[in-house]
Parts: sequence; structure tokens; C-alpha cells
Amino acid sequence: MDLTNILGALTGNDAVGAIAENLNIDSKQVSSVITNALPSLLGAMQKNASTPGGAEALAKALGDHAVNAGNIVNNLKGADLVDGGKILSHIFGGDLNNVLDGISKKSGVVSGLVSKIMASIAPSLLALLGKGQQSGGVNAGNLAGMLGTILGATQGKSNSGLGSILGGLGKIFGR
Repeated sequence: MDLTNILGALTGNDAVGAIAENLNIDSKQVSSVITNALPSLLGAMQKNASTPGGAEALAKALGDHAVNAGNIVNNLKGADLVDGGKILSHIFGGDLNNVLDGISKKSGVVSGLVSKIMASIAPSLLALLGKGQQSGGVNAGNLAGMLGTILGATQGKSNSGLGSILGGLGKIFGR
């Protein structure tokens, strides 16, 4: 399965349904949060990867999670919210509450649920980016560039941001 398909699985109906069922919330809320959260997650990872220490730490985290990139829907059904929360804390640092509030406003979903949804997807996002990192020959030195390219695909396309992310990932990894 290529990276575009894995990311599609993360945002597809089965994945959204798994999170909705796991958290006992409406799938429209889950979808709205994921659509609004992915650019924030990728942007924060890019910022972290812009320093040598941050790039090394993120590359290691992606590599550690890549082994779990198998069945994303199954991973989401049993998502470890504690691990996901730790990932979010590492990615956003002291800005986490501001990010959650911002996504809450954009998505119309209360901040507490935004936190749970983002914690649900964070390990799987790292897993799929880690798998893409391995298959695409991305290392700590060019990780920020990879993330920047993905984010660049979303600029100016508010309604199709998620599709642009998918397309950008496919171009980066030659899929």
C-alpha cells in the first residue's frame, strides 16, 4: 500500500467511523476535526524539523512508528489516547491548548473532543509518514522540506486542503 492510500485510509469513511465509534461521537465531527487538524499537525512537525535536533527527534519518532503503519483502521479502533496525547504535546509544546482552541473554532467541535480526535490520529499519522519516509529515502536533513512540500500543496485551497495533502504526498513519494 503506497503512502497516498495509507493517508486516504486515515481520512476515509472507515477510519472516521472507527474514531467516531471509539469516542462515541458523530462522524461529521471527526471528519471536520481531521480536515482542520492535519495542516496544523504537519505545520508544527515542519517547524520542529527545521532545527537539527528537532529533525533528528522527529525522524526517530517517524521511524519508531512506521512499524505500525499496517492497518490504519484497526490502529484507530484501538487508538492509544495517552500515546497520542504525548505525541501532540511533543509536536505542539506549549502551544497545544491554543491549537486545540483554534481547531475547535474552525471545526465547530468542542476542544475536549478535538483533543481526543487528534490524539486518536497522531500515532497513525506518524506511522504513515514514517513509512513514507522510509520508502521515499527521506532523512532528518530533508524532512522539513518534505513536510513543507506537503503543506505547500494545501495553501490557498481551503475547501480541498485534504485532497491537496493527499496529492502532495503522492507527488513527493512518486505515487
